[in-house]
Amino acid sequence: MESLSVRCNHCGAPLQVSDATRFVTCQFCQSSLEVKRTDSSIFTEEVAKIAENTGKMAESLEVIALQNEIEKLDREWGIEQMNSMVPSRRGPRPPGNPWFGLAFTIFFAAVCFSMASRISSARVPGIFFFVPVGMGLFALFAGISGVFKGETRKAAQTSYQQRRTELEHQLATLRSK
Repeated sequence: MESLSVRCNHCGAPLQVSDATRFVTCQFCQSSLEVKRTDSSIFTEEVAKIAENTGKMAESLEVIALQNEIEKLDREWGIEQMNSMVPSRRGPRPPGNPWFGLAFTIFFAAVCFSMASRISSARVPGIFFFVPVGMGLFALFAGISGVFKGETRKAAQTSYQQRRTELEHQLATLRSK
C-alpha cells in the first residue's frame, strides 16, 4: 500500500495515510480528522466541525419543515375560507352570525304559521294552508342547520388557531437555540 502525506487541518502537522484511510487521529494534537480526496488533491477536515455543521443543518431543516407546515396550514385554511364564502353581487363575503339567522328564522316561521292559522280559520281550500306551513318548517330546518354549520366552522377556526399557535411556538423555540 502506498503511503500519502497530508497535513492536519487543526495543527498543520504532517500525517502519513494510506489510500484506503478515511479517518485518522493526529498524533500531535489528538484531533479526529476525515481524509477527503478530490481528483487533484487530498486533505483533512476535523470531524468535530463536520458534526457541528451537520447539527446546524439539521436545525435549519427543522425550521424549514415547520415553516412549510405553517404555510400548508394557512393555505388549507384559506381554501376552506374561500369555499365557505357566500356569493353576492359585490363579491364573496364571509357567512354571517348563525344565531342572528336563527332569530330571523324563528320570526319568519312564526309569521308563516300565523298565516296558516288565519287561512285555516277562514276555511280556504287545503292547499293554501300547506304552503305557509311548508315555508315555516323549511325556514326552521334551514335556521337550525345554519347554527350547526356556524358552530362547526367556529370549531374548525379554533382548531386552526390552536395548531398554528403550537407550530409558531415550536418555531420560536428552534430559532432561539
